[in-house]
Amino acid sequence: MSTPRTSGTRFRVISAVLTCLLLSVLPACGDGGAGSSTAAGGDGKTVTFGVSAPAPGGNMLQLAIAQAQGYFKAEGITVKPVFLGTSGRVVQALASGKVQIGTSTPDVVLQAADKGQDVKMSYNWTTKNVTQFGVLPGSTIRSAADLKGRTVGVQDLSAGPAQLAKAAVVNAGLDPDDDVKFVAVGTGAPALDALKRHRADALITYDTLFAAMTAGSGEKLRFFQPDGVEDLFSSSLVASAGWLKDNPDVAGGFGRAWAKASVYADANPEAGVRMMFAKYPNSKVGSSEKAATKAALGQFEAREKSLKGGTPPAREKWGAYPKSAVEHWITYAKDYKLIENGIEPGSVYTNEFVGKYNDFDTGKIKKSAASGATP
Repeated sequence: MSTPRTSGTRFRVISAVLTCLLLSVLPACGDGGAGSSTAAGGDGKTVTFGVSAPAPGGNMLQLAIAQAQGYFKAEGITVKPVFLGTSGRVVQALASGKVQIGTSTPDVVLQAADKGQDVKMSYNWTTKNVTQFGVLPGSTIRSAADLKGRTVGVQDLSAGPAQLAKAAVVNAGLDPDDDVKFVAVGTGAPALDALKRHRADALITYDTLFAAMTAGSGEKLRFFQPDGVEDLFSSSLVASAGWLKDNPDVAGGFGRAWAKASVYADANPEAGVRMMFAKYPNSKVGSSEKAATKAALGQFEAREKSLKGGTPPAREKWGAYPKSAVEHWITYAKDYKLIENGIEPGSVYTNEFVGKYNDFDTGKIKKSAASGATP
C-alpha cells in the first residue's frame, strides 16, 4: 500500500505530465497545414492527419505506403499530414477541428475525455506497450524495484516515458523524489553514452528510439517493461466522436488504407522505406543511403514486435480493441490520477469500423509488395 507521501508524489507526477501534454501550444503549419481552410477537411473527403511525431520514421511506414500505393486514393480520400510532435497537440487540434484524424496514446485521450472532449479511439494501431527500460547487459537492474538509489536517464524530464518510469517506481513501493534520481540525457548517441559512462544506470524510452540508439553501434542492451503495463496498447488513430458519426465512410476508408499499408510493410519493409524517403526526404537520417535504410528498418523491426504485421492472428483483426484492454487503461489512469472521473469504456473507443478495415484481399497486397512496384 502506498504511503501518504508516495500517494502525494504519485499525484504530482501524473499532474505534471497531464499539464505538459494537454496545455502544449499547437504550432503553425503552412502549405495546406492545420490552419488552412483546405486542411480543415470541409469537403468531407480531405483529411488533415495529425501525427504525434516531428517527422516520419520507420515505425510508421504505413503513411508513405498508403500514399504511394494509392490506398487513400482508392477510398476517395485526400490526406494532408501535419507533424505536430506530441499526442497532446494532436488531441488539441482535434478539439479545434484543425485535424480530423490523428495519432495519440490512450492516456492523452482519456485525459481529454475526462475534461469533456468528445475524442474517440477508432483504430488500435500499436497493440502493446512500447515504452521500455534499457540497461547494459551486465546490470543487476531487472525491475523497477531495483532502481532504488539509482539514476534513470530520460529523453526529457517532462516526456511521457519519464512519467511512466515514475509511476512504475511508485508501483514498486519507492518514492521517485527520494529513492531514484532522474536526469535528462536526450536520445541517440548522447543517451547511450550516458549509460556506458554510468551517468545513468538505466534508460527509459520508446522501442524505436532504442533501435535508433543502437543502430550501427553494435551495442547490446537488455530491456524490460514497467510492471503492469504489458497489455496496454500504445498508439491509436483517433478522431472526434461527432466527426466519426458524420463521416463513417471516410473513417472506415482511412483505416482500411492503413491496414493495407500495414500488410504491405510487413511483406516488404525495404520498399516501404524507399517510399518514405521519396515522399519525406527529412525522414532519411544517416551518413549514407545504406545507413539511413538500416536505421529505418531497425525502427520498423522494433515496432513490429508491437504491431500485428502480415495476417492478423485468427482471433484478432486490424484495428480492433479488446474491451478488457480499454478497461485496464481506464483503471490504470484512475489509479495513477491521470483522470479524476469514471469513464464509460464505450465513450472513448469504437470497433464500429473494424469490418471495413479488414475488407480487402490480403494476398493481393502481399503480391504487390513482393514486386515492390508502385502504381
